[in-house]
Amino acid sequence: FLGSGSVIHGMEHGVHEAHDHVDPQDMLNMGGLRKKMPVTFATFLIGGLALSGFPLVTAGFWSKDEILADAFANAHYAVFITLALAALLTAFYTMRQITLTFLGEPRTKAAAHAHESARSMTLPLVILSVFAIAVGWVGIPEAFPVIGGLVPNWFHEFIGGTLLEHPEAIAFNFVPLLTSVGVALGGLLVGYALYRKLQAGAADPLRKPLGGLYTLFQNKYYFDEIYQAAIVRPAYWFAETFTYRWIDRGLIDGFLHLIARVSLKIGTYLRTYIDMPIVNGAGDAVGEGVKRIGRSIRVIQTGRVQEYLIIGIVFVGMVMSYFLVFGP
Repeated sequence: FLGSGSVIHGMEHGVHEAHDHVDPQDMLNMGGLRKKMPVTFATFLIGGLALSGFPLVTAGFWSKDEILADAFANAHYAVFITLALAALLTAFYTMRQITLTFLGEPRTKAAAHAHESARSMTLPLVILSVFAIAVGWVGIPEAFPVIGGLVPNWFHEFIGGTLLEHPEAIAFNFVPLLTSVGVALGGLLVGYALYRKLQAGAADPLRKPLGGLYTLFQNKYYFDEIYQAAIVRPAYWFAETFTYRWIDRGLIDGFLHLIARVSLKIGTYLRTYIDMPIVNGAGDAVGEGVKRIGRSIRVIQTGRVQEYLIIGIVFVGMVMSYFLVFGP
């Protein structure tokens, strides 16, 4: 998967540099990338061969061979045949991918302008490719012809010594071995033979033989369409129509707008019949009364000292008369 990411990364640069409007993830738009991306090609090839179970040198062969041998030894022949067919198809589509992506000549301008990924991406690929090969050599069964027990498996011996019960080893049999080798090499050869000469713009060699099945496979069993119809569109309808239009805008917004209209009418009523005539009226009346009193008092404010003296004498006389009449 990391190798695929490196390929797509290199193709993305090719698309931008060549201004080629093609899908950088479509293998039919690639080809010839072994020259443009040699490190990615080498590691991708090793990973692909390990995935296919290439005989003897890859870790994938030993894990696949062990599964096939166990199914055959326990007489699970239906499982054995199913696993063998799955391994055959795995080898086929892996070589199909390698051939379409890296072999031949570039089929688009984007592929011709692709370049190798940075070390931050290729270095992990190199490390993983080493494990894809070397790990399989550890612990090869001693009963295996020629290379059996070539590399000791100390970890297996250490773990095995801690077990209370020791599982019985499966007797060696050439049938699962030859089957494993045959499906791996057969799938790889068929994949290479079908796609090694594919030219730009040419149809997939499997389109005509498979017919409707090819369309089904190409459209991924219509899983995306089914997912859109069964999950995405109902969820969108629920969010857009039910939640947003009916609940949010229809119910919640409608209730809020009702509160706003009622509040506006109450406010208008209070302003018209309470605030303006009573509150403002009382306030205006007080102000007007103060203004009138001020205007009345203003008459005696002449600015003449003689008049102020007379007013003072009159006021003092009134006070003295009060005390003389009514007493202190």
